[in-house]
Amino acid sequence: MMKALALAAVMSSGCMLDEAPDVGAPLIGGCDNADSNPSVSVSFSQDVHPLMTRSMGGCTCHQGRQTSGLDISSYASLRRGGINSGANIIIDNDPCSSILVQKLGPTPPFGSRMPFNGPPYFTDDELQLIHDWIAEGALDN
Repeated sequence: MMKALALAAVMSSGCMLDEAPDVGAPLIGGCDNADSNPSVSVSFSQDVHPLMTRSMGGCTCHQGRQTSGLDISSYASLRRGGINSGANIIIDNDPCSSILVQKLGPTPPFGSRMPFNGPPYFTDDELQLIHDWIAEGALDN
């Protein structure tokens, strides 16, 4: 009973930091690094950043308060990555190897799927947008 109350209190705070990992199978053969629509450029400031900083499920885990060392409040801080991802958070032109794509998808390599308090999670179109932005070189545009 005490554990259930403690868990409920932490969950209501918006972010859980000490939860056991919810790790899925690696993306082997299920990911293509190609841009889905090379004729359309994806903008970090207009397309990606608004997706990353909206509060889904009440969690603002990586906005200013750096859960796991990851801060998504700016391009520069996102590119630095966190404790687990480091610079591999985004690998230019290689979305399939980028930890960001993996953490937003259904099978994160470590920890829980982002956003932590999802669902809702990113839609397939939103995931494709982030994938394409990285495939285009993950520019600060």
